[in-house]
Amino acid sequence: MSHVRTRLMGHVLFNDRKLKWNRITLQLSGKAGLDIQAPVAALPRELAGDEAGSNSKNTMRLDSTMSLCKIEKELIFTGEEIIEFGLHLPTTLPASTRTKHAFVEYTLLAIFSGGSFFKKYRIQRSVTLCRHYLPSPSAMIPCIEYNNAKEWFEWSAEVPKAVAVEAGEVVIALRWSVEKELVEVDRIELALEEIETYRFSTKSGVHNLPPMISRFPPTAYHPPTYSGNSETHFIRTPIPVTTPIHQITRPVRTHMFNPFLDISHRLRLIIYFTTSSSLQPEPLILEYPIIVTDYPADQPSVSPIVGGDEAVAVDFDLPEYTPAYTIDDENNLNNNNDNDSTITTTTNNTNTSSIR
Repeated sequence: MSHVRTRLMGHVLFNDRKLKWNRITLQLSGKAGLDIQAPVAALPRELAGDEAGSNSKNTMRLDSTMSLCKIEKELIFTGEEIIEFGLHLPTTLPASTRTKHAFVEYTLLAIFSGGSFFKKYRIQRSVTLCRHYLPSPSAMIPCIEYNNAKEWFEWSAEVPKAVAVEAGEVVIALRWSVEKELVEVDRIELALEEIETYRFSTKSGVHNLPPMISRFPPTAYHPPTYSGNSETHFIRTPIPVTTPIHQITRPVRTHMFNPFLDISHRLRLIIYFTTSSSLQPEPLILEYPIIVTDYPADQPSVSPIVGGDEAVAVDFDLPEYTPAYTIDDENNLNNNNDNDSTITTTTNNTNTSSIR
């Protein structure tokens, strides 16, 4: 895709031009890790044994690291003060992140060899890799229409597939039809939820731990008194982000998918109905997935353009947007002699075993 940048750009600055370097090697390496206390009842039988699927409250520590990439490039020393370089990156690399239980980090190592005494000199820098699911504010975000009916209530919701944190809010379009002789819509609450799921791999495959769900404060919407069944209601909820002016303790994190961690989002819509002596309906709870992302840093913060020649169509069904990261232990063991892709498990009785 033309708007996906897959190169790491930079330059090497030589302060002492008198030194003659015979060889300059750039090495970009990526590493992912997991360190979490997992409930034994949620682990597969090959790890938990007889306690798998039980009500046991014991926990087991899962500790693992794996290599994501190792990209090398040779530079030719021409005697100039600055040498520009660009490293081509695979489009499936996960973004840099560090949470309480997992991390993804990248390091760029420059190795210089040569000189009159054939000395070697090393420089190491940390590299932050970002993934943006929207190329610019001019992107046309597709919507999904959800339709359903339940007894005396019928509804239709148009939900965007993605939203940028720069927009400040999520907006959905909701229409409904209800038998007013029986019940009416009292209010509607819309909230954004963040789902944090950790995973690990064994010989039997990839296993997911129970998700950790964070629910942000909902927003209430009260429909007008004389609203008809054909009207469209726009339901909004803010996106909690930290700005230099407004600091919050728990901002939302953008969509993320790597070998050990999956951060996704969904909208939780609750429709409350009026009650009467003859009918007391339960609230209707609806959940819709959505991708929360941000724009690249070099994009201006302007309102999205709807249509026009400058609009960019985005297809979120392409594999470039949701790559299927898998934990391939066999390949990592072949590429790394230090066996860094081993899953080490430790229970509360200090028995340790290694699963590859």
